[in-house]
Amino acid sequence: MNIDGFRKFCEEKEYKKEIIDEAVKKVKDFDSFLHSIQRNIDTVNEKDVHKYAQHLIGTGDNSKETYYALIRYCYFSGNENMLIALYELLDGSDALNNLARELSEVVGEEKSKKILQGIDFPVLGTLSVKKPVITKKVIQRLEESLDEKTCHKILVSNLHGIPKESYNKQRGKFLETKNVDEYLAERHVNFIKTLEKHRDDQTLFYTQEVDDEVVEHVKNNPQIEGGVRKGNILYAEKIPYLTKKFLNETDENMKKYFYCHCAWVRESLKTGEIDVPSKFCKCSAGYYKNQWDVILDQPVDVEVLETILDGDSRCLFAIHLPEEVVKQADKK
Repeated sequence: MNIDGFRKFCEEKEYKKEIIDEAVKKVKDFDSFLHSIQRNIDTVNEKDVHKYAQHLIGTGDNSKETYYALIRYCYFSGNENMLIALYELLDGSDALNNLARELSEVVGEEKSKKILQGIDFPVLGTLSVKKPVITKKVIQRLEESLDEKTCHKILVSNLHGIPKESYNKQRGKFLETKNVDEYLAERHVNFIKTLEKHRDDQTLFYTQEVDDEVVEHVKNNPQIEGGVRKGNILYAEKIPYLTKKFLNETDENMKKYFYCHCAWVRESLKTGEIDVPSKFCKCSAGYYKNQWDVILDQPVDVEVLETILDGDSRCLFAIHLPEEVVKQADKK
């Protein structure tokens, strides 16, 4: 373990001293744990990370700060297996808590508690394999207790918890273009450039490897990262979670597994034994709604058109564009 090198790495990133000191402490704690199970931080794998996650839950130190510190060490050390395992534990970890909070705001605290009574929400660090059962219970309770309109409002309410200001840069880029079509074209081109850089640098795009096949898949599908407008509807879909594996997989269950981004659903797709209601995919619709509300500076409606939870080969979303945006794009 190269603590001096890690500290220098953090200093070059211009992190505050207290953040660096805390990160070093967290990494040392992880290293001590690994030695206790005869493992080493420089060769740590997914199973090691999962064991440590359970240890953190037991000690009450399963904070996001701990995960962020270890992720920083991954970027310093180049350990991609460790990085992917940490990201998968952290990704979307607040989704159900955000759902519960939104439910309470919409229907009131008393009714919210009654709807969710007896359901124990997973804590940070819970393995993804345990999540689909809980997701299914939550969605079934919502379906049993609420009308469709209320369910929709809750599920598209930014359960990812991404701050709206995160999309201010995209809002600025939209304002710099002539219309939404030009913005979408530029956004897709820029996304391809991002993937090409990861390919050339041999670095991960979040949790996935990028090669020529991945880049070509995105080039050939402008609905990925951006979208295609037809009339007043913008059709959009995400890049598969693990595109290379998705493209080369023949087993239908595993193909769906490699496509899905959702940590609260994905593990159920391996076997198909847990039937998570597709209504939960409205959470992903909320991901698009949140960003386009900011980009267009007004609320938009978003709906799920296709989802692999309903047996489709992809997840496809429709963003309904305001009339003035469509008129501007249709000008000759």
